[in-house]
Amino acid sequence: MNKDANQTNLYSRAFSSRAMQLSSLMLASSAAFTSYGQESLQDGDGEVYELQDFTVVSTGTRTERLLIDVPIKTEVLGSDIFESAAITELGQALELLNGARTEANCQNCGTAEIQLLGLPGNYNQILVDGLPLFTGVAAVYGIDQVPTIAIDRMEIVKGGGSALYGPGAVAGVVNLIPEEPYESHTHIDSTFRSTDGESPIYQSQFASYYVNEDGSFKASLYGLYSDQNEYDRDGDGFTEMVERENRVIGTNLWWTPTDRTRLRGNYQYIGEERRGGDSLGKPEKFAQVAEALDTDYHWATLAWDQQLADDWSMTLSAAMVDFQRDSYYGGTGGEIIDPASDVIDYNNQTVNGGGNAETEAFFGNPTDGTGGGAYNSFGQTDTRSYIFDAKFQYDAGQVGETGEHRFVFGFQYETEAIKDDQLNAEGDFLAMLHDDSFSNLGFFLQDEWQINDRLEIVPGIRIDKANTLDNWVFSPRIAARYTASDTVTLRSNLSSGFLAPRVFDEDIHIENIGGTPRDIVNADDLKEERSYTFALGLDYSPAAFQGRLKTSVQAYYTILKDSFDLDESTLRIEGGREKIDRVNTDGSTIFGIELDAAYQFNNNWSANAGLAFSQARYDEEDADRGTDHYNKTPDWTGLVQLNYDNDDLFDAYLALKWTGEMYVDRLDSVTEPGVEKSPQFFVVDLGISKKFEFDSYDLTLRAGINNVLDAYQDDQESGFERDPGYVYGPRTPRTFILGARIDF
Repeated sequence: MNKDANQTNLYSRAFSSRAMQLSSLMLASSAAFTSYGQESLQDGDGEVYELQDFTVVSTGTRTERLLIDVPIKTEVLGSDIFESAAITELGQALELLNGARTEANCQNCGTAEIQLLGLPGNYNQILVDGLPLFTGVAAVYGIDQVPTIAIDRMEIVKGGGSALYGPGAVAGVVNLIPEEPYESHTHIDSTFRSTDGESPIYQSQFASYYVNEDGSFKASLYGLYSDQNEYDRDGDGFTEMVERENRVIGTNLWWTPTDRTRLRGNYQYIGEERRGGDSLGKPEKFAQVAEALDTDYHWATLAWDQQLADDWSMTLSAAMVDFQRDSYYGGTGGEIIDPASDVIDYNNQTVNGGGNAETEAFFGNPTDGTGGGAYNSFGQTDTRSYIFDAKFQYDAGQVGETGEHRFVFGFQYETEAIKDDQLNAEGDFLAMLHDDSFSNLGFFLQDEWQINDRLEIVPGIRIDKANTLDNWVFSPRIAARYTASDTVTLRSNLSSGFLAPRVFDEDIHIENIGGTPRDIVNADDLKEERSYTFALGLDYSPAAFQGRLKTSVQAYYTILKDSFDLDESTLRIEGGREKIDRVNTDGSTIFGIELDAAYQFNNNWSANAGLAFSQARYDEEDADRGTDHYNKTPDWTGLVQLNYDNDDLFDAYLALKWTGEMYVDRLDSVTEPGVEKSPQFFVVDLGISKKFEFDSYDLTLRAGINNVLDAYQDDQESGFERDPGYVYGPRTPRTFILGARIDF
């Protein structure tokens, strides 16, 4: 690249790599099992230098820093890892991270959540290039909708992040950073998966990049198509995994008109249809239990990076998120109604003449929608969100005898409006279920204070005002990094976070038991949930191993005040639907420790291992549940990954993931209210791949098996009255994979 191009790339991230030409989607298959571990190079003396040390990250401080120097521990999953482990979706990627889990929450609709620090999904915030585009309602399905092929890396910061990112960043932040190119290139990738040897999943994705001659303009186009068949483990006719079709198309644009100005834009559309329950071949209203969603999800962002002076810069960002969903949550329950044999009178709203159980199950009692009924269980949800973010950075340099300072300050405003209506099968309006709005204004200030070459302290504070709260919320944070030697780095962090009352993802009829949907409602006096986390960590790379061995230990202690929980005593029937209140409890405490190690044996072999302990407990035992344990949060998890990388022969990948015992809520559909204790699970994944290099393109062929030992829940409830939330452990059973990828 010439000198002018280097100037125009002032704002190009140091981690940018590869780029592509625009191309069309192609069918093939993928499951790349190359090296999961650190990328490395070797000099003539045999020393191994870890390239990860030169990765630039931004999530922990909202400023671009070398990963090795960042004062707040930041964990990175890169695109090379996604390829090697056949990762195509966000939820799959997080399972490669020690101390992080994804957990299924519903057999009828296939929802899942990300767990960090032993806390459920609504305590985490998912960002796209620093912006919270996964809004409260949309977030519940997002982890299975976003393709990884256009993502350069994921940055994960555990612990309270509200001092920088506002409400929701309680247990941590997951930031998705798009791939920015420096040359034109294309990836085309396709995967065939066979779940338990019987339920196929077809998936193809592509990402294509263009860079003009001087590098001032860059563009990407990416897309995904996925078709997943339903899976019924116990053969009762009700799904354990839903039928799902997903379509994604998106683009990123970068324009650097001068060496001080840069504009960035992103648009993405997600279209998805999913359905679970029974009788998937029939219209939803004739199933005993059906949950069906047809989603259109758009977002658009625009960012302006400006170097105001040598020591001043700013970034102004704006985003719009539009989320529309047609839904069905209901069914006929214990009555089986067949339109081919039963007489259904839609004008008089009767089945077989009326006055019977079939009529009540289908049309409700009364028939105006307030009495339930499969015919009246359709819905329409519309949300619109706007996000505005302003960040200013001042490099003050040396300030007297105090050391060097870099100040970051700004504000963020978010607003979301949600409307959720109940409809009948003809699309007629029956009732308004939600007509709510949420807005939050936050101001933040941070000082990156480099006291000397070895010690850095980063204090920060943010104040927020949400429309659902009477008072401002203060979220302070202080972090420190001390480089004790060339091989030892210490980090500590005292952070805070908060969760404001709003309409969350799981509030919109997330459960459907016996054809009756259940809604979660915020209690009138619900106040914010607060968190305080102290973390202490050590990174150690013994000099004797010349950078081939890296170890890390991180301990954290989190206190939650006024924790959110569901009050079973408020369970009631309103308008033919179950309602239950979310209330504040006394609080909870989480203590954990994470151990990590990575070792590069030689140019071909590498290994990673991690062990995590996380004890999440409510301060008082829940009388309804009979325990103080969090739902579906194991105390122990671990992973081991072994990688073989040989361009002359083949690449291979082996992983073992361990999930310890956990307590799982089980509703009264089959048993008395209570909690079950799950077994532990050992999941083994393996795969092999081979790259063939041709003059104008590379072709990689792959094969693998995920969950070789078929570690999967073996006590699923059966029938229309089953508890769909009684699902735990690995999200998929044994799965066979074939695939291919073309790069040019």
